[in-house]
Amino acid sequence: MSRWLHTNPDRIYDDIRSLRPDATLTLEGGRYATPLVLSSVSGSQQQPVVIRGNGAVIDGGGTYEDYRETANRLSAVQEANGRFPGIYYLADNAALVLRNCQWIVIEDLNFEGCWPTAIYLDNCQHITLRRLHIRGSTIAIGAAGPYTRHLLIEACDWIQDLQSHGEADLAAIRKTGAVNAGLDPGDCRLWREISWSQVHGNIEDTNSRVNVETDERGFDGDFFRAWTIAGYVVLRNNVILDAFNGIHFFNDASDSTVEDFCRNIVIENNWFVRIRDNALEAEDYAWNWTVRGNRFVDCYMPFSLEMRRSGYFYIYGNLGWNQHRPGPDGDDRNFGQLFKFPKQHEAVGPHYVFNNSWMLRGPISKRNRIRQFHHLNNAIGYYGAAGLSTLQDSVPFGTGWQSTPKEGQDETSLEGEHFTRLWQELDIRFDGDLIDHKYFPHLLRDAGYPIGVDANPGPVPFRSSDFGRPEGLKLTAQVPAVPFQMKLPDGRKQAVAGPNYAVGAWQGESPFTVKEPMFYGHWLYPEPYGKGEPAES
Repeated sequence: MSRWLHTNPDRIYDDIRSLRPDATLTLEGGRYATPLVLSSVSGSQQQPVVIRGNGAVIDGGGTYEDYRETANRLSAVQEANGRFPGIYYLADNAALVLRNCQWIVIEDLNFEGCWPTAIYLDNCQHITLRRLHIRGSTIAIGAAGPYTRHLLIEACDWIQDLQSHGEADLAAIRKTGAVNAGLDPGDCRLWREISWSQVHGNIEDTNSRVNVETDERGFDGDFFRAWTIAGYVVLRNNVILDAFNGIHFFNDASDSTVEDFCRNIVIENNWFVRIRDNALEAEDYAWNWTVRGNRFVDCYMPFSLEMRRSGYFYIYGNLGWNQHRPGPDGDDRNFGQLFKFPKQHEAVGPHYVFNNSWMLRGPISKRNRIRQFHHLNNAIGYYGAAGLSTLQDSVPFGTGWQSTPKEGQDETSLEGEHFTRLWQELDIRFDGDLIDHKYFPHLLRDAGYPIGVDANPGPVPFRSSDFGRPEGLKLTAQVPAVPFQMKLPDGRKQAVAGPNYAVGAWQGESPFTVKEPMFYGHWLYPEPYGKGEPAES
């Protein structure tokens, strides 16, 4: 029999300690001081523990302006100790901590001023975070522990920098399914006024040290950051606005166990709006990711895939618009690219990028390499208005696309200037794409890029290139796509083809899709709790 409990700011600590399976704890309206800690609280699949809000605010008690100098000083301490300058090591200093918990649902809570972290999961399984509204925080949701797995994060929203019009865009997205295109991103502090190096600069990349007086290290975080967790994570229907990073996974396990972590990730139907660095980032090692149906609006770098070893990535049905330059005038990190790749990479399986639609002003990738990368049937238009991009700056494979080896050099030595041309050796394929760039495909082929015979030059017949409106990236004329066989993690193959199969993220009026990963259909999580408690007898 379900137990329905109510609490308020005066009783919250006692009531949390008394939670048992099948209990639903409702936080009544009010502001709840932090930290709140759930330790070794366990429900079950049939009887989860539910914690929900009713006008409740988890109040960290501070603004970014209050925390800015502290974050800078703590980052300087890390730098002085020989570590990368940042406050990531303090992520467990969170407003809500779940430690050694299973089968917990947290829903309909507001988090305000929780610096550095709003929610931290440590060694937890079967956790659902639903309809959470997070304002501020260096890290909105952190997850750590080798046994952390089966996380569902859905319908949440996070605005990191509140000196923006993120609230207006969020309201427009939730109501109309599009951003408010009439608002000027120049009004957004993190996107336009703060330089990249003030947030993430270091000696190696920017030849600069932390400046305690002027830096902005408190923004150097993510909506979701995971440190070497097992995996089985679904992030869907979230909206992330005016933030430095979006979703970020690390995997620094030992060589003998590294393939046990960062596995089986689904990132679907999220919005990423004005992300100053990376919207999606996989570092070190990662396996079996599906990234589908997301919307990327003014993201400096939508995909950072700087893995040392990886495989079985499926990136499809995504839409993006990269129109506005970030950073103040003179910032050298203000142009970006669609994909960031590593200098060295080992593949244990393929990486498919297919049937996406983009409006870009920059390259697909500027430099470096990735193995087993298959870029197929994507529709890419370019913003050609004065000041948005130039032919040379927006070349799909980097400004050094024409560079050739000098005596004693080989192609590998030039990969710092452009995306690699060693496609046969690395099993890279670009085919079936429709790309509206003057150099694509013929001049790039002449420069040594073996683009497939079914690639198409533009123009791309988008219904409208209006900024941030998904319906506009439907095609007014269907352009035939290239059928192909997609290899699955268990060795089977799945055909990606069909009658009237077309390029781009839309198939006529419907979103493009393929069969979901097998583990997704057997996902174990509690159904949404929205019926309220039974009436008193």
